[in-house]
Amino acid sequence: MLDDITCDRLLQRIGLTDRPATDASGLRVVHRAFVSHVPYEDLAVQLGESEPLDPLALIKRVLRGGRGGYCFEANTVLQTLLETLGFAVERRQGIVGARDAHTAGVPTNHLALVVHTPDAGPVIAESGWGEGPLDPLPLIEGPVRAGVFNFRIERQSDGWWVTQHEFGSSAGFWFADAAATLADFQPHHERLATSPDSSFVQTLVVQQPFEDRIVTVRARTVFTDGPGRRHRRVLENPQAFAAVLRDTFGIDPEALGPERLHRLWAKAADQHEAHRAPTRHADRESPRVGGHAGSATARSVTPPRQPKPPGPPSATPRRGPEASPGEHRRTSSHRRPPRSA
Repeated sequence: MLDDITCDRLLQRIGLTDRPATDASGLRVVHRAFVSHVPYEDLAVQLGESEPLDPLALIKRVLRGGRGGYCFEANTVLQTLLETLGFAVERRQGIVGARDAHTAGVPTNHLALVVHTPDAGPVIAESGWGEGPLDPLPLIEGPVRAGVFNFRIERQSDGWWVTQHEFGSSAGFWFADAAATLADFQPHHERLATSPDSSFVQTLVVQQPFEDRIVTVRARTVFTDGPGRRHRRVLENPQAFAAVLRDTFGIDPEALGPERLHRLWAKAADQHEAHRAPTRHADRESPRVGGHAGSATARSVTPPRQPKPPGPPSATPRRGPEASPGEHRRTSSHRRPPRSA
């Protein structure tokens, strides 16, 4: 729980001046404001500055310079704020990736939140899925439309499955029925923040959903996707990188400081170049345009092209630079050219 001063500062950070009612309508106000103002990002991981999941430390970060965090971090801050406002919130262990990831034994890589409202029952609150909804999703089986994006919620084994909208980069995420403690996520947070196999270590990602589009920076490439929108732009220099952080995501380059900004740009540039090499090699070896079909690399350095016919989804997660913010990407067989976790 937060003291009144910190709670009010956090509300002001997300553009709210009054404390909302603790019902479904009030939750929607807080959720939309939070997701709209707190970006999904792994800058702390990229900078080697990740620390244990401590709500107050994470809130201090969010209050400075427009920063956010990745799923464990952003949803920890959102939960702390909601509980301080009087909402009943449960953490759930989750897995972003292929639909069979849970049964295949993939370890926890997501912290999901379920909020119990007095008038609408349980709902999913989600600020840590960079392509997720602006509004909470009702925890009931069936299709859900959130703005221009379509989701589907279903029971799956001992939990729930949330299917991502067609413009997302992951198939969706599973989360458990059982409530979890913050300590349950600490070893997974340490793994994802430090392991060379983690996409958060491999690739700089900043992401935010808007009413009609998802905008992602992955390494040096800016992706914009939504109905009638598919745009890719490679950032040409550190100044353009800083401008996108500031103007699109509200992250203040001056608060980061020149030394940290330089390190972030250097990492982004190295990640981008590392994935241009295999793409160029594939272009020489194969007549297929753009190298690895459906790969994040091909998308980041070549113009958009027509999607391939859909095929069955792969159960094998793709890892590596310019991978999904949710650690596991859709594969090239997905029904549209995948792009962004």
